[in-house]
Amino acid sequence: MSDTNITSDDDTSLFDIGTQQSYAIQFWIFLFLIIPSMISAFFALYHLLRERALRQALHNHIIIILLIINLFYQMTDVCLVIHYFRSYQSFVPTPIFRLIWGYIDWTFCTLQFLLYAWVTIERHILIFHEHLVSTKKKRFFIHYLPPTIITIYCLLYYAIVFFVPLCENTFDNITTISLYPCEFYNAAFGTYEILVDGIIPCFTIVISSVALLFRAVWQRYHMHRQIQWRQYRKMTLQVIIMSTIYMIFPFPYMIINFLYLCGVPPDIGVSVGALSELREKVMSIIRFRRQRRIV
Repeated sequence: MSDTNITSDDDTSLFDIGTQQSYAIQFWIFLFLIIPSMISAFFALYHLLRERALRQALHNHIIIILLIINLFYQMTDVCLVIHYFRSYQSFVPTPIFRLIWGYIDWTFCTLQFLLYAWVTIERHILIFHEHLVSTKKKRFFIHYLPPTIITIYCLLYYAIVFFVPLCENTFDNITTISLYPCEFYNAAFGTYEILVDGIIPCFTIVISSVALLFRAVWQRYHMHRQIQWRQYRKMTLQVIIMSTIYMIFPFPYMIINFLYLCGVPPDIGVSVGALSELREKVMSIIRFRRQRRIV
């Protein structure tokens, strides 16, 4: 018991009063939000799986997968974040545990991001191009294969980044929430990560959602297709409501990241120095995003 107290005191001493107060506030925010979030996810998953018609509907398949992934993410990564904000250290502060935690954190956050980007694209197919999923063969290539490829990509890509890196990860800094892989300090890897796994899916979500809304309104009022609109209204509204969250939170800061990658100075009126400074700025943004993520 005394060892635990000593460790806790040492960990606390690494943070100033402002940081400790910030962590305390974030602890209660996370704790307050995770309970209704998990209840809602369980209820939605139960509702979709209980009724056969909902379970077999093509547009619900990816939503069911996202709910399962989200529940797993909340019960693992978010709970570990809550523990960190309470105790100022990892649940098991060992190198292998931090590797596993980092792998779960990055893999399943990115997986949700990429899968939902695909949802916004697939809605166009299901609503306006039904013939593309009219046969089993077409459904395999259009409906089942893309999310399978996305899932395999995320699992393998981050397994390589965390468990077989070309550099050496450091584990001596316990003041960070989860491990930031050393691979992303490399300019190529870091740029690839923020561009392919961040900026592109976020822009895809926003553009596809806005396009879906315009196409739905056009079909409703200009093509006078009343039956089709009634049939697919829920599918359209579901995507628009979910995409609004991405438009409010990640999208603005993804625009900033994109501008940084294009060479826009971090501070207006101050020119960007060497390329290494720009890379460090982008890397700090990535670290901030991963550490402050909330479900």
